[in-house]
Amino acid sequence: MRFYILILSLVFGLNVVAQETLTGLRYNPVVVEKAREQHRLKYSTGGLDTIPMALPFFDDFSSAIVFPSSNRWIDRYAFVNTDIPVYPINLGAVTLDAINDSGIIYRNAVYGPQTFIADNLTSRYIRLDSIFTPVPRKMTAADSVYLSFYYQPQGRGLPPETTDSLVLQFLIKPAHDSITQTDTIPVPDLWEKVWITKGMPLDTFYLTNNRYFVQVMIPITDTAKFFKKTFRFRFYNYVSLASAMEPSWASNCDQWNIDNVYLNLDRHLFDTVYPEIRFIERAPSLLANYEAMPYTQYCNDPTNEVADTINILISNRTTQQRNCSYNYYVTSPGGSFSKTYPGGDYSIKPFYTDGYVTYEPFAHPPVLFIFPISQADSASFFMKHVISDKTPGSTFGDTLTAYQRFRNYYAYDDGTPEAGYGLTPAWSKLAYHFRLDKSPDTLRAVQFYFNRTLEDNNQQWFYLCVWNDNAGKPGDTIYSELVLPQFTDSLNQLVTYHLYKPVRLTGTFYVGWIQTTNDNLNVGFDRYNNHQNDIFYNATGQWYTSSFSGSLMIRPIIGKPIPIGIADTRSNPLDMQLYPNPNLSGTLHIRVPALDQQTDRETYRLTVYNFLGTRVYDVPYRNTIDVSALPNGIYLLELKDKNGLRKGLGKFIHSF
Repeated sequence: MRFYILILSLVFGLNVVAQETLTGLRYNPVVVEKAREQHRLKYSTGGLDTIPMALPFFDDFSSAIVFPSSNRWIDRYAFVNTDIPVYPINLGAVTLDAINDSGIIYRNAVYGPQTFIADNLTSRYIRLDSIFTPVPRKMTAADSVYLSFYYQPQGRGLPPETTDSLVLQFLIKPAHDSITQTDTIPVPDLWEKVWITKGMPLDTFYLTNNRYFVQVMIPITDTAKFFKKTFRFRFYNYVSLASAMEPSWASNCDQWNIDNVYLNLDRHLFDTVYPEIRFIERAPSLLANYEAMPYTQYCNDPTNEVADTINILISNRTTQQRNCSYNYYVTSPGGSFSKTYPGGDYSIKPFYTDGYVTYEPFAHPPVLFIFPISQADSASFFMKHVISDKTPGSTFGDTLTAYQRFRNYYAYDDGTPEAGYGLTPAWSKLAYHFRLDKSPDTLRAVQFYFNRTLEDNNQQWFYLCVWNDNAGKPGDTIYSELVLPQFTDSLNQLVTYHLYKPVRLTGTFYVGWIQTTNDNLNVGFDRYNNHQNDIFYNATGQWYTSSFSGSLMIRPIIGKPIPIGIADTRSNPLDMQLYPNPNLSGTLHIRVPALDQQTDRETYRLTVYNFLGTRVYDVPYRNTIDVSALPNGIYLLELKDKNGLRKGLGKFIHSF
């Protein structure tokens, strides 16, 4: 098989150069899982939509998870997260993109360059008609009402095109029924556009504004239109997907990040400060090279696997210098292991004059310990970071929490994809570098996270490969298996490909793929952690390191045999019978006994692939298919359920 792959690589790869690509995600697994949870809990605003809220209105999206809080917003299309925004005002922001509240690309999505309206972020009704303290009275333009917010295009996602845009509207009149003598006519909401900005890449945005988030201040002065008890505002975005000429690239894109939305009276054009002392990014790993690694490997060389220092980003967004303390804590379950880092006290200057904290004990605290060495196969440790203003009576401060986990796999990624990675043309190779502390060891499986694309056009055959090392680059192929990208419908769960034969490893090794088509396989890409020097690609016999900053969601599983009961996600749970085989008549019969009594079996699909992995036939499940038009040869037939998960795989010979 390796010789066959080599010949094809030489034939097809002489005049092409590998091209790396990054795409968005067609499915947002975090939103998918949260949508299911909210459905189980019968999510609703509890009638809050019809109850106007009083000023002030403020949201920094640091407490809500996945969906905007129903205490302030009436819809849940936008995505509250810490992964996509770059240098937000504080930890977390809300992202508008091409994915709906079910975690999938909008059903009205079209191939580019045509744009379509995607996400909405709509406030509850807000009372701009009256002030209730200290004495109730009517509100007027003299009360100086301002709406402010920060925004950023792209972040760690994909840049909105110049034809895309982010729009802000104010509600003039709510939807109502117009009653005539003969009919009742529903009249929709009447909105007024008050602000719009065109798309651009984040680097262009930064060069233009000299900052990563730009604040917008909008005065509300039209008493007749807006000073009502039914005032509300909404953001929405225009999106354009990849063209129909590149179907495997059509996925989520055109992200906009919004932070610190603030509406109140008695403000002015220069009222731009909302005072707080906060962490900006989530808690980092305490390991030097990985987010997670096998505990047995860590215990063989703990000194070199624990980081010397970590990076913490803190800002003082008050107008005064503040004396603060910083500490972090690490504990094991039950408290048998406990470490405290005392960062001491330091007077933090305002962000607006001095930027983020650079004081070394706060910004780059050392790791002065190693995790316990044990004969156990796994371990987990709780981490907490605390920043506090020491001024008596002050409530300024923040807390970060996370877990440091040791299991049986290596992971450079943090478990959340912000984009998708792919190569072109056919027979391009992707290799991901890993290093053992303890040799030899055994590779048992490899986990991948593949992003879905519009119409699942990235579901193309590829060779799962393992290479040894050759002077710091992939060397000989020591394992190869033809497989398909598979998807799960659980939160950020990777698909486990169990190797049909365990691979003995020593020292440095690489896992990855050789693809069989020009299509983008679209593996999950974590743009938060940068390990691009461990990513290698090759199309013409020369290996190059990746040009993209980030980490692939590919994880080798090593060590002891995987316990029975941890199933292969891509396993074939349904018995599938193909006959006659070899097929001499042109009519192939398919029988799946488990589907005989199922009323939804038409939601399953049958897909036929030729030996090169090209999809040649695709239909809803049926008991017979006509393969007479196919050339003679060996074919694979795959059975998938409505979620795109493989439920059966068979091989047949066609000789008609």
